[in-house]
Amino acid sequence: MSTFPESRTLDTRAAARPATVIRVRRFSARVAGRVAIYALLIALAILFLLPLFWMLTTAFKPQQLVYRFPPEWFSTDWTVANFRTGWNALPFARFFVNSAFVTLLTVVGTVLSSSLAGFGFARYRGRGAGVLFIVLLATMMVPPTTTLIPRFVMFAEIGWTNSYLPLILPPFFAGPFYVFLFRQFFRSVPREYFDAAEIDGASPFTLYWRIALPMAKPAIAASAIFSALAAWNDFIDPLVFLTSTDKQTYQIGLSNFQGQYYNQLHLMMPMALLGVVPILLLVIVGQRWIANGIAGDLEK
Repeated sequence: MSTFPESRTLDTRAAARPATVIRVRRFSARVAGRVAIYALLIALAILFLLPLFWMLTTAFKPQQLVYRFPPEWFSTDWTVANFRTGWNALPFARFFVNSAFVTLLTVVGTVLSSSLAGFGFARYRGRGAGVLFIVLLATMMVPPTTTLIPRFVMFAEIGWTNSYLPLILPPFFAGPFYVFLFRQFFRSVPREYFDAAEIDGASPFTLYWRIALPMAKPAIAASAIFSALAAWNDFIDPLVFLTSTDKQTYQIGLSNFQGQYYNQLHLMMPMALLGVVPILLLVIVGQRWIANGIAGDLEK
């Protein structure tokens, strides 16, 4: 009789041991899965960052080290003379200012016009608004290159070629993607905010300017970053509409520089790096805003 409790305890421990083993195995499987996923992501990140790293190291290498074989990924011999020589070969300072000017006005036009249109689609439900919004989204399927010739003919007829107007005026008429972005964000704003303001006598524009727009900081930041990326990296439109050298953007100047110094990588890489750095910094700083803007979350 005295051995019965002891045998019962042993049976309980034996029954609990398989459950513990199962939990340990499941935990080990989860850890192994996470390790495998992170290892894959790190490998892909290294693979995608290799060209940027090579551009960075080549930009600071002396000319005699650029073409050495096998190539040197890490070198202790650094120089900034490549930047001075390339920067002075063409008026890159002027190109940089031109791109900054076009990008700034593009961002302002995109944010103002698209947010206003998005607020209208989100707040007011008139007859045919849904069909109009679908038609607006359908224009996103039209490649921009198919409208290049009609746009050039139109702007040439009114004498706007070789000016910045064909580059900075279209963003002031809203883009379908940005309208969709703002519409989805404004739809997540509780209607009680607008109803209370309307009771106090606020006009529709006051609702947009004083209530909706201050709440839309994540959407504004996301659309500003996306439009800045598109404007800064745009190559086709500046190439078609701008003919004077003093009005060319950085991407056009870099292309002309490549045509003249295509076999001098120690000069090409510094100029390409200077064109990447502003946008790279913008994306790094604003990546949190991009995620919040797309998700449509309100900033608390």
